[in-house]
Amino acid sequence: MNKEQSIPQINTTCPTCGSHLEQDAVVCWQCGSPTVPAEEWEGAYEKYRMLVMGFFIINLLVCLAFNFWPVLNDSITGLIIVDMLLFSVAAAYTFYMRDLIFPLLIWNRFAWWRLIVLLAVAVISAILVNYGVKWVNRSVFDRELYYYASFKNLPFPKTTMLLLIALFPAISEELAYRGVIQSGLMKIMQTRQAVVVTAIMFAVIHMSLISFVWLLPFALFLGYVRQRTGTIWYGILIHFFFNATTCLLELHELGLL
Repeated sequence: MNKEQSIPQINTTCPTCGSHLEQDAVVCWQCGSPTVPAEEWEGAYEKYRMLVMGFFIINLLVCLAFNFWPVLNDSITGLIIVDMLLFSVAAAYTFYMRDLIFPLLIWNRFAWWRLIVLLAVAVISAILVNYGVKWVNRSVFDRELYYYASFKNLPFPKTTMLLLIALFPAISEELAYRGVIQSGLMKIMQTRQAVVVTAIMFAVIHMSLISFVWLLPFALFLGYVRQRTGTIWYGILIHFFFNATTCLLELHELGLL
């Protein structure tokens, strides 16, 4: 086994404060001290810090371009270009960090009951968020926003809407955030901190103050599920059903279902 693939030996107690450590913890939850030898920690910290920062900055720049550059923002072509670019970056980082991320693509310990419960939570949450956001838009901003308006002139508008709003982002964003970013952060900080920081990055990247209110708890939930199950597949399906429910509610409101 080469150096890149080797797993450092983790102590069961923190060498600094003596606190009990979680399995595979790289830093102490109590004092934040590294649990591996200094030479291993320094190299890993710098490597994964730069990987996560670089990945997030690329995502941020692409999203800024989409939100503020009319050439991209005003057309479906722009949305497709942005989605493909973000997915390509996530795929490239996934391959580079394959020792960490490929295990998350294996769906071990699958349970139907768990999947049903999680999808029910996703659908119920989507309904609550959908009506809450619409109420805010109507009451505070006196406006109506519909995803369908961007797709209505296409040959298959409803199918395209579900693909670009629900399916593709579910795969791309879970691979990017619960895959690349959360895995990278777990190499340089305590697990709970990694889940929280990943969730904040996920909420920020959507660039909506209103959406931040529900995106943050949603992202925390996705990070927790990924951590508890050891796979991103539950998160992908939760993400898809959440977004798909929002799309279907909108189509129903417009009388298109």
